[in-house]
Amino acid sequence: FTYFMSIADAVDLPLVVQDASGYVGRSLSIDVQVRLLDRLTDRVYFKPEASPIGPRLSELRDSTGGAARVFEGSGGAALIDSFRRGVVGTMPGGEVCWAIQRLWEALGGEEWETAYTISGTLNSLVSLQSTIDSYVAVEKHLLARQGVIGDVNVRGPLGFRLDRETRDEVDRLYDLLRASV
Repeated sequence: FTYFMSIADAVDLPLVVQDASGYVGRSLSIDVQVRLLDRLTDRVYFKPEASPIGPRLSELRDSTGGAARVFEGSGGAALIDSFRRGVVGTMPGGEVCWAIQRLWEALGGEEWETAYTISGTLNSLVSLQSTIDSYVAVEKHLLARQGVIGDVNVRGPLGFRLDRETRDEVDRLYDLLRASV
């Protein structure tokens, strides 16, 4: 709480509190998040990624009487479930934001068949990104494929390198995702 409050006190900008415990360690308690909302009101947003995402998101929503403004943060993998639990948006990586935008529009328009079609392929793609190193490698590959960046090199030390078979599967899923959008 003290850490986040020191940041909030140092700036006039809203604060996004990301619980990235899925890949960096212990989760941020719901109590701390509730205290931050009580203190910062409209200056704080939340991006919960602690497992299990859905139940924790509901716990945060219920503990704040629905006042917490929450963004889905699982690369779109939990977006349908999170949408049904009241998220106000999503904060995906940039590699397939066009697909996640279409998924968000489908959810808002109650186009459930479209939403589940996009989500299924998106989830298969996200499942290949189980660590921060694999996420960065896949994201850079897809950004380069779309002409956004020109270099896919990643600085070490690395716990993952995108091998040919994984890259081929990423490309197949990317093509399916493009076709579903």
